Amino acid sequence: PPPPPRPYDALLAFSPAPAALSSALPVVRRGGAVVLADWGPAERCTVPSVLGGGPAPGDLDAVVESAGLRPDGSGRVFCPFGYADVDSAVRGLLSTGLYDGTSDAALAEKELAEALHPFERPDGTVWLPNIFRYVIARVA
Repeated sequence: PPPPPRPYDALLAFSPAPAALSSALPVVRRGGAVVLADWGPAERCTVPSVLGGGPAPGDLDAVVESAGLRPDGSGRVFCPFGYADVDSAVRGLLSTGLYDGTSDAALAEKELAEALHPFERPDGTVWLPNIFRYVIARVA
């Protein structure tokens, strides 16, 4: 029988889990772009520190290598998280799902709001600067 179709030209993944990436690759055509992104260095990302340490940046180069992809470029991009006020920032950050398992939602909201105060500007907006790292690879 003919090989299964590979209908997609590109795949984008943030903080890719190797198993999930491996299961997604068969639908990307040969030569198709695979763009992987993750948090940058801890000292350049405020969101993980606000989230209580948050996820550590992954080794995207190792993910590319282990997936059998061909590296085609990489870089870093400035990606600030801006919110109208602390309440909006709390809602936005809670929507990440990182606090879904907490037993006391009110306490999580309170602690997150307190952690955001150093990033509150005089006009009440909240600004969280971040650098993300990305790698572009090709399906061999």
